[in-house]
Amino acid sequence: MLLYACGDAKKTSTKNLAHSAAKADSAAQTITVPDLPTEQYVAEIIRKCAAVSQQLATLSPAAAAELYRSLAQYMDTAVTGISQNESKWLDTYINYYSETASKYLPPPDVEARIKLLATAGIEPWYIGEGYTELRIVPDFYTKLFGHTLPRDYQQYLQLRADEDTVLYSADAGLMIPFHDIGLRVRNWEKFLQDHPKSIFTANAREQYTYYLTDYLFGQDNTPAFDNHSDLSTLLPENKAEYTAYADLHSGTHSGAVVKLFLDTLDKVSSMDQFRDIIRDAISNINEMRVTVLPKQPEFHEAAIETQTKTTYDKLPGEVAIAEGTNEKIDRTLDTILYFRQQNNTYCMAVYKNQGSKGSAPVSGWVDVWVFKKVNDHWQLADKMLEAGGGGMYGNSGYFDKLLAFGPDATGIIINGGITHMGTSASWDDVLTFSNDKLSKAFHIVTYDAYEGPTGRSSCNSVKWYMEPGSSGEAFDLVIVPGSCMAQNTPLERIVVSARDGKYAVPAKFQETGI
Repeated sequence: MLLYACGDAKKTSTKNLAHSAAKADSAAQTITVPDLPTEQYVAEIIRKCAAVSQQLATLSPAAAAELYRSLAQYMDTAVTGISQNESKWLDTYINYYSETASKYLPPPDVEARIKLLATAGIEPWYIGEGYTELRIVPDFYTKLFGHTLPRDYQQYLQLRADEDTVLYSADAGLMIPFHDIGLRVRNWEKFLQDHPKSIFTANAREQYTYYLTDYLFGQDNTPAFDNHSDLSTLLPENKAEYTAYADLHSGTHSGAVVKLFLDTLDKVSSMDQFRDIIRDAISNINEMRVTVLPKQPEFHEAAIETQTKTTYDKLPGEVAIAEGTNEKIDRTLDTILYFRQQNNTYCMAVYKNQGSKGSAPVSGWVDVWVFKKVNDHWQLADKMLEAGGGGMYGNSGYFDKLLAFGPDATGIIINGGITHMGTSASWDDVLTFSNDKLSKAFHIVTYDAYEGPTGRSSCNSVKWYMEPGSSGEAFDLVIVPGSCMAQNTPLERIVVSARDGKYAVPAKFQETGI
C-alpha cells in the first residue's frame, strides 16, 4: 500500500516549516493553474500539508475551516496542472490493466510517477469508457484535518470520502445497487436538515438531487424501467425497493417523492410527462419554486401576440453590428407560464430576440411580459424589454425558472452565456415581480473559465440560492463562490438582504472577464 505524506505529516521531512508559511496559506483567493513541473507541485502540496498539520492543534474550528478552504483550492488547481503534465500515460493507463492479475501493471517509468503522486495524496482513477483521471484520494482531508473542523465540514467530507471509495457510475451505467443509492439519498437529506446554512449546502443539494434522480430512473445502461418509454415496465426489484423506501422514510421529503413516483405511474400516459412531474417534485424540495398553473385556454399564444404587437411594431427589426452594417433580429415567443401571487392569476410571456445570422459581436436578449387576469379579462401588468440574457453571436439567452423571493414576490431567472476564444462564461439576470411591477433584482456571473491549448487554466463558479430572511418578508440571497477546477470547492458563504427589491451583489461576481 502506498502512503501519502498529507495523511501523516510525521512521515515528511518538512515538519519544522515556519508557522508563517501555513498562516499565509489561510487566505483563499482565486488562482489560475501555474505552469509547474509535477515534482514542484508535489513538493508544494507536501509543504502545505505539513504547515497545516503543524497548526491544527491550536486552531479554532473556524480557523481550521479557513485552512481547509485554502488547501482545497490549491489541491484542485494542482491536480489540474499535474493532469496536464501526466496526460501521456493517463491516456493509455487503461492498457496497463491485467485481467490475469486483476490489477493495473504499469511499466516502471509510469509506476514511478504513480508513486511520486501518492506522496501527495493523488492517484489515478478509472472513470469508464477508457478514461482515467487523477484525483485526490478519498480520505485525504478527513485524515489530515480529523475532528478539528466544524461539524458540517466533518460530515460533508466524511460523506464524500465514504462515497468515493467505490466507482459510482461508468459507461452510462450505475456501478452500485439501487439500494445503496437510496442510502446516499437519505444521508444527504439528513445533512441538509442538520446544516441548512452550511457553506456546503449548494453542493449537498446537487448531490441529493443527482442521487434521488438516479435512484428513481437509473442511467441509460442501468435503467429502472425495462423500456425507456413504457411506464408499465418498472422493474419488479425496483418497485419493491421503492415501496420499502417510501414506507421506511414516510416522514421525509425523499420518501414523499418516492411515494409520488409510485402513485403517479398509472395516472399519466407518457414517460416524458411522468419524468417532468417527478423531476419538478425533486427540484421543489430544495428550491422555493413557484407553482405553475395549468394552461389558461382563454389566454393563449395568439392572444399574447395581439397584446404585444403594438409595442413590437414600433421597435426596429435590426441591430447594428458595425458601422453601416446591420443584422436582422429574429423574435419568437418562447415561454408561456401561468402562476398565482397575492390571490391573483398571472401569465408570464418570454420573447427571445437573436441575430438571424449569429454574427459577432451582436448579442441577443430576452423580453419579459406579465399579464394579469382581472374580471375574466387579461390585461398587461408590466413588461421589461431587454430584460437580460444575451451573449455573443446573436445568442438571446433563455428563461430558466420561477422562484419565490418572498411571500408577495416572484423571481424570474434568465440565463445568458458566451464561449469565445477559449473563455466560457454564463450568468443569471434575475427580475422580481411584485405589486404588479417588474424590476431588476440582480445580475450574477455563475461560471467563468478559460481553456487554452494545454487545457483548463482557470475556473471560477458561483452558486446562489434564496433562503427565508430574518424579517419574514423578502428572502435573502445566498452566494457561494468557489473553484471549479476539480471538486467545486466552496470558498465562502455570503448573505445579501434585499433593499427595495434589489440585491447588492458584490462587483467581483458581476464581471465575466471577457
